[in-house]
Amino acid sequence: GAMPTFTYVAKDQTGKIVKSSSEAENEKILVKRLREQGYWVTDVKRARGAAAAKEGAPAKKPLISFGRVKLGDLTIFCRQFATMINAGVSLVRCLAVLETQSTNVKLKEIIRSIQTDVEGGATLSKSLMKFPKVFGNLFVGLVRAGEVGGVLDETLERLAGFLEADMNLRRKIKTAMTYPVLVLFVATGIVLFLMTFILPKFMDLFEELGIGEDKMPAMTIMLKHMSDFILKRWYPLIVGVIVFAVAFKAYTNTKMGKRQWDWV
Repeated sequence: GAMPTFTYVAKDQTGKIVKSSSEAENEKILVKRLREQGYWVTDVKRARGAAAAKEGAPAKKPLISFGRVKLGDLTIFCRQFATMINAGVSLVRCLAVLETQSTNVKLKEIIRSIQTDVEGGATLSKSLMKFPKVFGNLFVGLVRAGEVGGVLDETLERLAGFLEADMNLRRKIKTAMTYPVLVLFVATGIVLFLMTFILPKFMDLFEELGIGEDKMPAMTIMLKHMSDFILKRWYPLIVGVIVFAVAFKAYTNTKMGKRQWDWV
């Protein structure tokens, strides 16, 4: 379920009084988090009724879960994380800063969850494992190695390098594939137009001239049958294409299917 919301009063490092609210598992965790962010907490209250509902609303947005974390966002996350760890900033403080810095809504939500886990005593690598679609095996493995060896900043820096190289490779592939895909798309459109609009007109003409299938070449007969099939059975054809696309996606998500598709 949703975490409770607390309203708090705190002083920052300049002595300025800050009144705000935040979600946390309990008061203790919230005070600890705020202390690590450089605040001196003077008062904490659990928000009730309208205040809690108002504060809790943004976190409950159901659409957030459907967002995507792009490679670019992940690269920036790694670079900033590495810089802060290198500067001696605590893990929880790093995550708090990264959450406010991130422009990606989905990544913000993920960082918040990781921060809660780390505050609860979990390791960073274990917290990352909860999001396999965002942090792959390589990511989690390198972070674990960095934690064990005490070189988390180095491994995060290396990860940012890997992600940047991945982004460049994807960009090159997209650029190289744009023209062939466009040609294929246009060619398919032209063929469909010929089969569904032009060919039936020719067939009507042949019928008027009394030319039956027995007098037509095999290739023409085949084209006629294909045209009839597209015109009369377009509905199951579209269903078939959708079913194939879904099955193909499911297969390429499996280990074996992914390997075979990558080979192709």
